[in-house]
Amino acid sequence: MRLVSRDLLVPTYAIGIIGAFMQIAGGYWDVSWHVLRLVETFFTPAHTVLYTGVVLVLVAAILGLFMRFRVFTNQDQERHLLTGLLVVALGSGLQLIAAPFDFWWHSNFGFDPFLFTPAHTFLIAGIILNGFGMALGSVRLLQAYRAGISLGRFFVTSKWLQLLVIVGLTTLWLDLNSLVYLVTDVDGIAYTLHLSNDFANQTSPVAFVASVTALAGTGTLVFFTAKKILAWRGAVTAVTLLSAGLSATANLGFRAFVLAGTAIEPSRYGGVGEGSTISSFIPLYISFVVPVFLFDLLVKDSQSGWRMILAAALVGPFASFLDGWNSLPLWVRFSQLIPILIVPTIVAGLIAGLSRVRFANVLLSRKTITTTQPR
Repeated sequence: MRLVSRDLLVPTYAIGIIGAFMQIAGGYWDVSWHVLRLVETFFTPAHTVLYTGVVLVLVAAILGLFMRFRVFTNQDQERHLLTGLLVVALGSGLQLIAAPFDFWWHSNFGFDPFLFTPAHTFLIAGIILNGFGMALGSVRLLQAYRAGISLGRFFVTSKWLQLLVIVGLTTLWLDLNSLVYLVTDVDGIAYTLHLSNDFANQTSPVAFVASVTALAGTGTLVFFTAKKILAWRGAVTAVTLLSAGLSATANLGFRAFVLAGTAIEPSRYGGVGEGSTISSFIPLYISFVVPVFLFDLLVKDSQSGWRMILAAALVGPFASFLDGWNSLPLWVRFSQLIPILIVPTIVAGLIAGLSRVRFANVLLSRKTITTTQPR
């Protein structure tokens, strides 16, 4: 019974990782729908994708709990392989509260363009926990495979496990960025806490700089983690392309399609000028991947510390603007914003470079022998 049930381990994580990615993908699409004020009902395509992801992660969490109590005993040294599934059990619990709360909130207060509302905060907290749990789980599966630990029979190959890590780290990156956006959403804070418009007007510039700076740190941390865990050239680029592709379609591309070449909607963050269009920005946005590709190609995890720190400082600004939401104001008001943002984003990259080992070690298990080369 235990041997058969252990075969569920990798498939369960695959279900959960797909679900976690669907949650953040649906979330990005949902934000665009709200920003463009296209939401007239709770049952939108974006919500359908998001809550399908919620169901998939819930299934993974239930299977994880089953394996914890029926397959892996207290004496099993491999119990840490279930940690990611136990984390998503907590995230799914929050979402079971958030889903009906979100429906009730929209039914009673309408459809607002803010992230920071009580219902959204519960939902996003669950999304972040699920993304972290699946990234942690995928990394530990690959780590265990390289150490020769049995993971069952299904999908237990190096390529499959590395694919799960790529999707898991992409999801984690987008989830961390969502956390940044949540805590810097001063318009949503003012709306939810019934603060005056003056509060949002006065704090928005600071929130914008803080958001851009934090995004440089989250992206750089994920770059170094992908380089350390996967240990092959192209891994960082794969994570970046998946993330940038989502942002380019769900955020920039969708908004460009809806606006159909008209002037971009006014933005408090940078005051987008008249006549600028999102569609004209997308090719430049995609080109932001090039510096990351060079980082991926030229920087080795085994290099000396100061070279790694320098690389982190250089790639930090590009990591920040690859998410797409804040990069558009930069493009439109380049000369005004670059002097303000270049130093904070470089410093954030430096800090991320200094913290890269600790961040990666959070995902890795100390109970498993770590190898740097794929088996």
